[in-house]
Amino acid sequence: MNNRQYRKDTRKLKIVLSTWGTSGDVQPFLALSERLMKVGHEVRVCTSEIYRDRFTKRGIDFYPVGAPFDFNHLNQAMDTLVQIKDPLESTISIAKEGILHKADRWYEDCLKGMEGYDLAICHSADVPGQEAAIRNNLPWITVSYWPGFIKTRYEPPFPIPNLGGPSNILLWKIVDRLIQKRVDPLFNDFIVSIGGEKRECIGLEGIYSPELNLIAASPSVSKQPPDLPNRHKFTGAWFLEESDYEIPPELQQFLAQGPPPIIISFGSVGGSRNVETTNVIVEAVQRVDQRAIIQTGWGNLGMENPPKNICFIGYVPHHFLFRQACCVIHHGGAGTTAAACRAGVPSIVIPHWGDQPYWGRTLHKIGVAPKPLHRQDMTPKRLAKRINRVISSQSMAERAKALMEKIKMEDGLTTAVRLIEAYATKVCLNRHHTP
Repeated sequence: MNNRQYRKDTRKLKIVLSTWGTSGDVQPFLALSERLMKVGHEVRVCTSEIYRDRFTKRGIDFYPVGAPFDFNHLNQAMDTLVQIKDPLESTISIAKEGILHKADRWYEDCLKGMEGYDLAICHSADVPGQEAAIRNNLPWITVSYWPGFIKTRYEPPFPIPNLGGPSNILLWKIVDRLIQKRVDPLFNDFIVSIGGEKRECIGLEGIYSPELNLIAASPSVSKQPPDLPNRHKFTGAWFLEESDYEIPPELQQFLAQGPPPIIISFGSVGGSRNVETTNVIVEAVQRVDQRAIIQTGWGNLGMENPPKNICFIGYVPHHFLFRQACCVIHHGGAGTTAAACRAGVPSIVIPHWGDQPYWGRTLHKIGVAPKPLHRQDMTPKRLAKRINRVISSQSMAERAKALMEKIKMEDGLTTAVRLIEAYATKVCLNRHHTP
């Protein structure tokens, strides 16, 4: 069946999407929502009120859910998270202070916002949204950004070294038991409290839709394992095009004044250490005598009277900004990582928490970044050493360019839409033929 015939045979769907998290979690949902609308589906997005303008300015129906966004709580949570290097403890903290924080309100709002729709698409961490879809009797699929959180005999649980298939299987079994003991009760207490059914190993396998999970990540960056369960589908990363973006004059002027600068972007990483972080970065840049653009981000980086070789800026789309760089220093969020790879420039990854250490190690493994430097270990000397290594490495630059060309061949949004429509068609047919 050719694409034109496929589109003709696909009925219009009413699709509701729910996403939890920071900008890196929400931006891909914005891209997917826009694409689903463009091909003719009716779309609504349920997420925090702070993201309203991003969706409504693109004509996407927006339904606010959850309590008002509390930046003080976010900063406190991130101050705690950045000190935790153990993945299990980090997961527990994210569950308590993030996903399940005021989850009752999120669930009740999603329950109302999802009424009357054909299909729900939920962030894999948005357990309250998933439960609302289940209560509304909606077919639901999930979206995830972290392939390293899916069991495979070819890779061990992060960050354990790969000791081969049998060892990896054993290690995953150990992780299963730890999650069932320490993480499952956190989620299941909430699920039971709203009248839902308990899930097993919800911190690992149980967090995904049992039928379809879309992995919005590039298989050129994180290789797809041969034993990937059939319900998980790599699509490629989802990029939001902002063709109407206008470059601020001060940014244009800085870019024109010299060679490609270092770009520093810690995205939605917050916390109360903004002055310390800013000073460390600025001193490292001065040590290597380079030009740099530093995005202020949610961490509110910045200083009065910065050196002339440093420019502080607010929001600039990564698809534009990163192409101007000689290298990008970032936190290793999934979206920022994908954008740096797409721009064809090397990275220096400063993980703070969550999946960020995974992406830092992955970029180092494929040769487009040095070893990641955890935020707790970042000093001007250590950061400057990595900068010098990256900007003097021709091989790293060449590998980054080659990776960019591979990513250009991927079309994550088109793949995702085809999988969503195929799943919806199958579900509708099954419902139609069920006596």
